[in-house]
Amino acid sequence: MFDDTQRNGAEALLEAQKIAFGAVVFQSARLLRDWGVFKLLEDNKNGFSVEIISEKLGLTLYAAQILCESGFSMGALKLEGDIYTLTKIGYFLLNDEMTKVNMDFNHDVNYQGLFFLDEALKSQKPSGLHQTFSKEETIYPILSKLPPKAKKSWFGFDHFYSDAAFVKLVDIMSKRGIKKLLEPGGNTGKWSIALTTASPSTTVTILDHQGQIDVAMQNADLKGVGDRVNGKAINLLDHTIDFPKDFDGVWMSQFLDCFAPKDIIALLKRSKEALNKDGRVYIVEPFWDRQTHEIGSYCLINTSPYFSALANGTSKMYRASEMSKFVDEAGLEVEEEINGLGFGHTLMICKAKN
Repeated sequence: MFDDTQRNGAEALLEAQKIAFGAVVFQSARLLRDWGVFKLLEDNKNGFSVEIISEKLGLTLYAAQILCESGFSMGALKLEGDIYTLTKIGYFLLNDEMTKVNMDFNHDVNYQGLFFLDEALKSQKPSGLHQTFSKEETIYPILSKLPPKAKKSWFGFDHFYSDAAFVKLVDIMSKRGIKKLLEPGGNTGKWSIALTTASPSTTVTILDHQGQIDVAMQNADLKGVGDRVNGKAINLLDHTIDFPKDFDGVWMSQFLDCFAPKDIIALLKRSKEALNKDGRVYIVEPFWDRQTHEIGSYCLINTSPYFSALANGTSKMYRASEMSKFVDEAGLEVEEEINGLGFGHTLMICKAKN
């Protein structure tokens, strides 16, 4: 038997092997989910032998053995005698929406590109993007042109986390009496449509790439708010281009994490100049140091390599303390913070310094 020191060492060594074989386990878990093994065992609590699993799902015996044994090793399946059953880990891999969204995003968008993470970190260029999807400087101009599965998984990931906070944020913002709102990085128009639907006196101007503007305008028209959602194509990274002026608010939701610190500060300065005298800048981010559970922090921290390899090569998921410094350097100050929105989002309300 191990003593406590040896046992801790053995457990740590096992955790190290889980990391070393992480790519293998990920792909096995994905196929156990997508090829129906988890669902079959969820529906049959008494479980099945690998032979029966093979027969019922139309898999070769070899394929069923490979996947089920890997599933057992990762704790997603339990093996008693010759019978496999589903564990709680397997249940979450099959049914938990956050887990499904994260797995699809990492497979369809990130998996091949992350092979080039080392190159990306050294060059501060999205080398994985260049090797898999496009030679563009960032992923954002081509989001609407990604391969169908990658496109679906990217927007599924983005909307899952932003939508969770939308109901409360729409309620908060619709009560602030905002007439004119500017939204840099409006994407497909989800926020603009949600807010203008709830607040008939509000108009929103989206700033984004032309492809995103086109999609947002189509969506706004379909939802009946096209007369109050406007779009302007702009290169947001060209900091010589001023934002339109005289807005009651500038809205940036899950937007600033797409940029390096110097660009965040420049965008915040341009946002400040876009405000009227009583205007405010609204920043919504899932800061990893404001999460109530380590699950949230873990997911956010490990989203940062996506930004390195696929998105732009320079940004990350930030801490609230980092964003507060950027706000200060841009000539703004945090007036109010609301934490715990959705899946751990924070709303920072900022005003120009006196």
